Amino acid sequence: MAQKHPAGPGPVEREPLSESVSHTVEEARMLIPGVTAFLGFQLVAVFNNAFSQKLSHDEQLLHVAAMFLMLVALLMLLTPAAYHRQAESGWVSQGFVNLSSRLITGATPLFALGMTIDFYLLVRAVSEDTSVAVVLALAILAVTVVLWYAIPHAEPLARILRG
Repeated sequence: MAQKHPAGPGPVEREPLSESVSHTVEEARMLIPGVTAFLGFQLVAVFNNAFSQKLSHDEQLLHVAAMFLMLVALLMLLTPAAYHRQAESGWVSQGFVNLSSRLITGATPLFALGMTIDFYLLVRAVSEDTSVAVVLALAILAVTVVLWYAIPHAEPLARILRG
């Protein structure tokens, strides 16, 4: 995996492998509660009377699709711990960091899509206006894409941060 120059200001240094492993695991730990909370709300929603009253059958299936995306995202975030415990217990490796980074990076678009779909359904159920729901859901998706993908890859911003 090609190493990029860090975007932050001030001096930079490569982190030791053991710190890379710690940071990677911490990154997954930061995302897991968010995904888990969303899954909890998604599950509770199914047992709410308004779920079947306000959402059409197709919208209920869309909710199931959002839950599926969130579950896959959660599994991807939990995989590094399971992998390390079984395959590399007692060791740290760059391969583990690379695999974990790919899994964490792969989980975020699934989380973003699941979150966007459920936000659409929430707005649609509350406002009873599909157009408003689509616009607001796309706005949330756009903000997520900018914050999670565009900013980290924006070279001009990286140059500004480096000074």
